[in-house]
Amino acid sequence: MAGAIYVTRNTVFAATAGAKTVLKLITPTSFKIEIMELALFTDGVTASAVPATWDLFTSTETTAGTQNGTAVTTQIKGQVQAHGLTVGQNFSAEGTTYTISKSGFIPQFMGSLILPNPLGTEEESPSDAADSIGLRINVTANVNVLAWLKWARA
Repeated sequence: MAGAIYVTRNTVFAATAGAKTVLKLITPTSFKIEIMELALFTDGVTASAVPATWDLFTSTETTAGTQNGTAVTTQIKGQVQAHGLTVGQNFSAEGTTYTISKSGFIPQFMGSLILPNPLGTEEESPSDAADSIGLRINVTANVNVLAWLKWARA
């Protein structure tokens, strides 16, 4: 039987100027995860705004940051299995030890990004401790942000 696949999403939030972690998935020491697909959507109000940047990152959780609420995780495939992660969303204070694995631009005005990772090339969370993998956006204006990560145990 196929392994369990999950989607973790944030509650839409208003990001203000600067870098904000949208989603963070903290793994236990007993397993790591791989990101199969990520999505990021923005709905800023100024069509002339410069694009925002986004980062997919891993972190040692040395300084974790401050989350606002708990992201929602839904199992979408496979035999029922508790996901076993600590998940955070919409951070008001950033952590300090991020290693960027993938980055790009997204328009702040009606931006839309869905990025699948080809089979065998998925980013994985670190496996040496209770570390995290997450998604961060850096905006220059007030922008509403919605995001999700599709993932499975590695």
